[in-house]
This record gives sequence, structure tokens and C-alpha cells, in this order.
Amino acid sequence: MLSNKKLVLSMTLALSLTLSACGTEEDKSIKSGSDDMIQTITDLKSQVADNDETKAKESGEALEESWEKFEDSVKDKDADLYEKVETPLHIIEAGVKVSPLDADTLNKAADDLNDVLNEVKDLK
Repeated sequence: MLSNKKLVLSMTLALSLTLSACGTEEDKSIKSGSDDMIQTITDLKSQVADNDETKAKESGEALEESWEKFEDSVKDKDADLYEKVETPLHIIEAGVKVSPLDADTLNKAADDLNDVLNEVKDLK
């Protein structure tokens, strides 16, 4: 009987440690993904200022690729914040495909996305 209790206790402890580690990894993924996107936004704004359509398009694609890696985690934790990311991200994705680049629209969307990502990276 005592052996069964120890076994159950050991299994419970192992499961708890495993599950707590998963949450920590997800939080790191959200933070690092947000940081990567913020850096890409900085690059994008510079490319828009230089009117470099090719690199701006690449940055727009890179933003979407980065977002795809952790968007489901954000959506599970805060659906409203997820939607706040999607709106400016879609504006950027469409805007970088337009020639000539609309600097005002892209810069506003980039600033909006940057602000939201600063909230996203603090999700727990």
C-alpha cells in the first residue's frame, strides 16, 4: 500500500514538473517571437524610409512567418490581443506588395504592431 502511494506521488510530481516546463517554454517562445518581430519592424521602417520595395516585401513576409510560429499560443492566452496583432499585420502584408510603397500607411501599421507586440511579449 505504501509503495502504491509513493508511485502515485512520484508520477504526480513528474507530471507537474513536465507541465510546468511546457508553460515556461511557451512563454519564452512568445517573448522571443515578439522580439524577433519587433526587430523586423525596425528593419521594415528603415526600408520604407529608403523606399526599398524588395526588402520591405521580404520583411513583410518575415513578419508573417515569425507570427505563424507562436500565434496559436497568443490566441489561446488572449484572443483580443491576438486580433490586435492581426489587423496591422495584414495591413503591412498588403502594403508591402503595393508599388510605390505608401510610407504613411506602412509606418502607422508598423507602429501599431510594435505597440501590440510589446503587450504580447508580456503574456504569461
